Order: sequence, then structure tokens, then C-alpha cells
Amino acid sequence: MDLKQLYTGTIPNTSIMIFRIVFGLILLIQTYYFIINQFIDTNIINPLLLFPFITGLVPFSKTNLLIIGYIMFLANIGILFNKTAKISTLVFGCCFTYFWLLDKGYFNNHYYFISLICLLLFVAEKESSFKKNILISKTSLFSLQMMIFLIYFVAGINKLNPYWLFDLQPIKHILEVKFMVTDNLFFQQKWITVFMVYFGLLFDLFIGFLLFFKKTRLIGFLLVIGFNIINFYLFKDVGEIGVFPFLMISTLILFIDPNQISTFLNLNTKPKQVLKNTNLINKLIFGFLIIQFILPFRHALFKGYVDYNGVGQRFAWRMKIMYKDSNINYFIEDKISKQKYSVDVTKMLTPTQYNNLKYYPDLIIPLAKKIKSEANTKFNIKFAKISCHYEVNFMGKYKQLLFSPEKDLTKISEKKLTNKWVKALKKD
Repeated sequence: MDLKQLYTGTIPNTSIMIFRIVFGLILLIQTYYFIINQFIDTNIINPLLLFPFITGLVPFSKTNLLIIGYIMFLANIGILFNKTAKISTLVFGCCFTYFWLLDKGYFNNHYYFISLICLLLFVAEKESSFKKNILISKTSLFSLQMMIFLIYFVAGINKLNPYWLFDLQPIKHILEVKFMVTDNLFFQQKWITVFMVYFGLLFDLFIGFLLFFKKTRLIGFLLVIGFNIINFYLFKDVGEIGVFPFLMISTLILFIDPNQISTFLNLNTKPKQVLKNTNLINKLIFGFLIIQFILPFRHALFKGYVDYNGVGQRFAWRMKIMYKDSNINYFIEDKISKQKYSVDVTKMLTPTQYNNLKYYPDLIIPLAKKIKSEANTKFNIKFAKISCHYEVNFMGKYKQLLFSPEKDLTKISEKKLTNKWVKALKKD
């Protein structure tokens, strides 16, 4: 790759333009379900407790939240039209990101992916038209292509661990659940487990290279389509997958030669309109991509296994590579009367929040502090100790207490992001 040509060269914006339209159409389906399923009421307004990513970030009033939801929907429609695409992408991306930043309990990598692509699209598209021969900086298209490459490649690197390679986990567990749901004996066959484990690994590690090189691009396209359709079928009733597989299929448009698209649309006969990035924008794009490659491996700075203690697990494309079977029991102890009460936290959390409580230890502390607050206001327990018997079965083989059941969780600072209060993972 000629780096100088990449930095200074231009390319038609047609592949980005068509990708944005298809991407927007798929998002419109997701946004529609966001509205009709009353996501705001169910997951932001009604829950007793939220776990914001940013300290002090709180939801607006119900009326304002609903307004933002409809603004997001209208912006999503605006993404489909060339004249309104740029501002609509920005507005949609900001609204969408705001909603998932309100609660860690709903975070998944799919939402993070959508926010990143919206950001890159906003930077990449200067102007779009099916009637003009618009040329943009090659770095704009490259930034989107490289983001897709990184998502797959980093996901592949994350699979290079003994649980995936030798224990065949969590695929083995996922297929067992799939069998229980479908009663299809196909999912109990050992060769299927082995095939999915190693096909998934090799696919993630090498698909980006197949897409970048013209000679292997067709094979890459077929593999991406097949892989994501399999993922959709596998996880649609045993996990949260949504429209993500179809979003990933839509990214194939970015790897189609935009010159060929321009020729097909008969745009290359029209006068060229060059809209290049400034040097500053190009430098910011490369800096952004470098950060996106480094960020997923920040867990190396901390002790412990990332998928067990949760430190560095988010924003790292660690998708479908671990599972925990956790038994969680919170307790309130009145320090004056010495009486101890069990707390059913399933009544305090939504099912999604409770499921993430099993996976992310950093949700444990704010929940304990909320329980203490509720004990004070509703049951007049002024001096309460909040503890938890949290037993976790990691990857189906390591069963242990995540931390001491005698620890007063309200004494732990939420700023201790390294989760040093979590016990180390025992290994056989």
C-alpha cells in the first residue's frame, strides 16, 4: 500500500454513499423497534437504578427522553437522503450514543459499533449525490474499511485463549443452550462444536485480509455473508444479536471498488468535484484508528483475567468468548439490631441488567449502595452493611466466590476500576 497516495489521493465517494444508505435502512428497522417496544420506558424510566458510563450522567425527564427518541428516529430517516445525510448522521449518532451511555447494564459491542461507524461516516462524507462526480480523500474510505478490519481481527486475537482453543468454550455452552431451545440433535454433535470454534477463529483473523485484496475479495464476500447468517440463526433465540449480522454484511459495500460503482452510475463522465480532507482531519483519522487498535488490549495493564474480573472487557470486541453461571444473593445487615435480611435484586433490576450483573463486577458496587439507600428510606435501617454471596462458575469449570461474602460493598469506591477487591481466578 502506497501510504503517500493513501494520504493525499482521492477516490469517488460512491461506495461510502451507498453503504450509508443501506446501513441507515437497517438501522431504521432497529430504531422502529426501539420506538414500538417502548425501550425508553422499559429500560431507562422504569428501572429503579441505572449504571451510567459517565459519573453524573442522568436521564432527562420522560417527556424529553421521548422527544430525543423521536428526533433519533427522524434523523435515522434523514440518513437515507443525500442532502440531509451528514447532519442526520451526527444527530442520530449523538442520540443513540446518549441512550446506551446512560446504563452499562445494556451495553453491548453492537451499540458501540454503530456509534463508531456514525462518527466515521460524519467525517468521511463531505457531500453526496447520484448526479455529481464527487471525489473525496482516500483516507475517508480507508478509515471505514480499516474499522471493519480491526473489529474482525481484534475479535480473532481475543479468541487466542485456552478456553476457546482447548475447552471449546463458550461455543460448547451456546450449542447446548441452542439444543435445549430447538431440541435439534444437530447442535449436540461434537464436530459441529469443533468446526464452529476453529472456523470462527480463522474467519476473524483472516477475513479482513481477504476483503482488502482484490484477488480474494469474492471469497471474502461469500464468507462474510455465510458467517453472519449463521450467527443470526445461532444467536437469535439464545442471545442478543439483533440486526448486527446484517450491519456487518452491509459493510461489504465499502470494499467494492468505488470507481466501478461510478462507472455503473455513469458519474465518471461528469466534471470532477474534489472535496479532500484537511491534513488535520487525516491525522485525526489515523490517530483514531491507532487508538481503536490499542484500546481493546488495555486489560494487559491490569492483573487478572479480563473476562473474569471484567477489567477492560468493554470496548474491546470480546464478543461471544466467555460465559458465567452466577448465583447472586445480596444481604442487608442492620448494624444495630444485628438482624440480616436477604434482598431479591431481580425485583430491582431489569432482566438485561441482572444478566449483565453476572458478567461485569463493576455493577456490584453501585447496586449495593442503592440497596443501602432503599434500606434507609423504606425500612428505616439507618446503619446497614450490604454484603453479597456471589458464586460464579466461569467457563463451566471454575466455581468460586467472586469476593468475600463478609465484605461491606458500600465501603468500596466505585473509582477502583481495577476491581482489586475481586478474588483471583482459580485454575485447575
